[in-house]
Amino acid sequence: MMNIEEIRKSQPKVVVLGNHPQIVQSILDFDYLSGKKTPSVAAIYGKETGYAKYFWGRAEILLPIAKEMADIKVLGPLWFLNLLSGRRTLMATQQLVERFPSLVGGAFFAENVPELHALALYKLGSERSLLLVGPASVGLVVPGVLKLGAIGGVTPEQIEDSGILTLGGCAVISASGGMTNELINMVKLAGKRLSFAFSTGGDRFPLPSIREAFALAQNDPQTTTIVYYGELGGTEEYELIALKEAHILTKPVIIHIAGTVATLFTESPQFGHAKAKAHKESETAAAKRAALKAAGFLVSENFANVLKLIKQNDKL
Repeated sequence: MMNIEEIRKSQPKVVVLGNHPQIVQSILDFDYLSGKKTPSVAAIYGKETGYAKYFWGRAEILLPIAKEMADIKVLGPLWFLNLLSGRRTLMATQQLVERFPSLVGGAFFAENVPELHALALYKLGSERSLLLVGPASVGLVVPGVLKLGAIGGVTPEQIEDSGILTLGGCAVISASGGMTNELINMVKLAGKRLSFAFSTGGDRFPLPSIREAFALAQNDPQTTTIVYYGELGGTEEYELIALKEAHILTKPVIIHIAGTVATLFTESPQFGHAKAKAHKESETAAAKRAALKAAGFLVSENFANVLKLIKQNDKL
C-alpha cells in the first residue's frame, strides 16, 4: 500500500468511473489552485465515447470519455474515483484493476454497495496492495497533491476556504463523509493545516481498516496529530487502545465518538450509517468514550469541544 509521503512525491493521475460534473470540476479546481501545470484527471469511464467539457482556471478543456476500459490510455501511478452506483462499483473496479497494473488506490463514492461486494473490494485491495477508501466515502485529500471526491468542498471558494491547498501536520480520519468536511473546517478554524484527510464511510465493512488508517498517520513524518470521528456500533475503536498500549500508536489522537443520544431510547436505534447501531453495551458511544479516555486519548465530550482540543494541542 502506498504511504502518504510517497503520494506527496508522486504526480498522480486519476481515472473517474462515472461522471459527476461538479465533483470532477472540483478536482480540476483543486489541481489548478494548487499550482499544477496539468490536470490530474486523465480520463472518464462513461456510457459513450467522446469528450466532456470542463474548466482549467478560466480556460475550457476537454477530458476524454471512454466507453470501454481498453480505450483508456494513461501512464504512471494511477488513482481512480468510482462514482458509479453501488451495484456497479465492484465490477467496474475489478475491470480497472485488471486493465492497469500501475493502479495504486482509489475512492468509492456510492452508498448501498452490497456487503459481499465490499468484502470483495477489501480482498482485492489487500491482494494488490491498493490504498482504497470507502464505500460511501466523501473521498481522500493530500494537500496540494491529490483530491479524490467532494472532500474539502466542490467550489473554488470552498476549496480555498477549507485550507486543503496548504500542507500542515493534522491528519483527519472519519467514519462520516459529511463530518469529514466539518473536521477539516475545524482544523482551519483552529489556525492549523492538514497533512491528509479521508473518510472511510459508515458502511459495515469500510476501507481502509482502522489499523491501516492509523498506520498511515503514524508512519507519516508530516503528521503530528490525528483527529478521528467515530460512531456508536462496532468495536474498531478498541483496536486503537490495543495499538496505544503496545506503543505502536504514539502520536496524539483527538477523538469524537457520536451517538450518545442512543442511550435515551429503550432499544438502541439504527442511525443513518449501516454500522451505526450498538448491539451491546461495549458498542455504545458512551462506553467507547470512557474506554478511550481511560487509555489516554483526547476525547471530546461534545462536537464543539473538538475545536477546543485542536486549538490546545501543542503538537500542531
